[in-house]
Amino acid sequence: MAGSKGGQLELFTNDQIMDFHVASLKVLEEIGIAIHDENAAKILVAAGADLDEKTHVAKLPQHLVNDAIKKVPKSVTLGARDSEWDLTLWRKTVYPGSGSCAVNVLDLDGTRRRASMRDLEDLTRLQDALENVHFVSPIVLPQDLQPAGLYKRSLEAILRNTQKHVMSQAENSQDVHDQLEMALAIVGSSDEMRKRPLISFNVCFVSPLKLGKTNTEVLVECAKHGVPAFIESDPQSGATAPVTVVGAMVQQNAEVLSAVTLAETVNPGTPVVYTHAPTIMDMRVAEVSEGAPERGLFHALTAQVAKFYGIPVCCVAGLTDSKTVDVQAGYEKAFQFAIAALCGYNLTYSATGMLESCLTASYEQSVIDDEIYGMIFRFMRGAEISDKTLTEAVEVIRRVGPLGSHYLAQEHTTRNLLSEHWIPKISNRQRWGVWARSGSEGAREAAQERAKKILAEHHPARLQDDVLKTIERIASKPR
Repeated sequence: MAGSKGGQLELFTNDQIMDFHVASLKVLEEIGIAIHDENAAKILVAAGADLDEKTHVAKLPQHLVNDAIKKVPKSVTLGARDSEWDLTLWRKTVYPGSGSCAVNVLDLDGTRRRASMRDLEDLTRLQDALENVHFVSPIVLPQDLQPAGLYKRSLEAILRNTQKHVMSQAENSQDVHDQLEMALAIVGSSDEMRKRPLISFNVCFVSPLKLGKTNTEVLVECAKHGVPAFIESDPQSGATAPVTVVGAMVQQNAEVLSAVTLAETVNPGTPVVYTHAPTIMDMRVAEVSEGAPERGLFHALTAQVAKFYGIPVCCVAGLTDSKTVDVQAGYEKAFQFAIAALCGYNLTYSATGMLESCLTASYEQSVIDDEIYGMIFRFMRGAEISDKTLTEAVEVIRRVGPLGSHYLAQEHTTRNLLSEHWIPKISNRQRWGVWARSGSEGAREAAQERAKKILAEHHPARLQDDVLKTIERIASKPR
């Protein structure tokens, strides 16, 4: 996938970003980060970190962090079962992905219920068919499965129902190993897996300033295998992070850089992606807000910081606090994704189809989000001003001129129409009378019909029987 070019929006100067970086290094060197994994602590101490044995707080010297940043690959390849969906994370190329980890589903009949394995399969298949969703993750966490082994069982279902790249999660190092075995059964060779990794892992750390045992273990295992790792911090401004935009992002940056330092110390050149999902705490209701406009500022600042480091960057953009498919969901999602895309995020994930602050997944909203992405991509594509396009413009205007009435019959129109004009799939552009006679259908109803059609007709290429048996066996292994 070529992706769309973002990065048109920058709010901060290079000097401001450098000052921000220095403040982040101060936090790591003078305040430190708590490490609750003995193996990880030993790795960092051996590299030069200063560990307090009583508090488990490690202070990282600036040179250690700066050296780690230099070792991070400047581009990351994410492979797919269908190579046409391979992604290259490089500079400011933008790819949106699927929703992630909802525990509820808003069904096509409007019922909100607990998510099931069938929902994971169907939602994966639905988002596999959406042209502006470029990779997938566990869209829902099936509540009809036992927690132990949940990620492995989910991956097995996802691999059967998509030909796109899969961003997975893991419980521990053995879980990473098992899931890589499943991917290897599909890819066929270790060399191909290194070149075009079919799966990657999201590794999310806890604020403030903690590297917890489980995710640290997962990150170290990813680094050992050279598997792409999405290092994520999710600070809550005003709760688990300072209330100011800058304060929250300095803490977030320190958290991500500490994990980057660990990964690059384990295996220099480990492909990592700077990932974040910051929120604010709405003090009126004592809940975090995923649809708050401040998240746009978090995204703008972090995108420039990651680009300053030369590290590929990913965010959670396109979430909403709305509980249903409504106008609030539309404006919160469109605002957030537009900001993230224009800031040049390589990946946005955990948003497609998501409602209720990522707790609920919706079939209709998945289709609407795909429409939103398409609109924004058309804007980002811009317009070509060149000798060729200007000459063609003058010539076609000359042919029609002030005595003509339209350009419908011009060859210039037919040749450029489909590339110049974005064609919606569910947005209605008819006049009132035509719209009323055709049933007065709104966007939600149109999205519902499209979702039903995709689910009835779209089936990704089937994996070979021996591969299916292998990944099923691995997924079913005791923890």
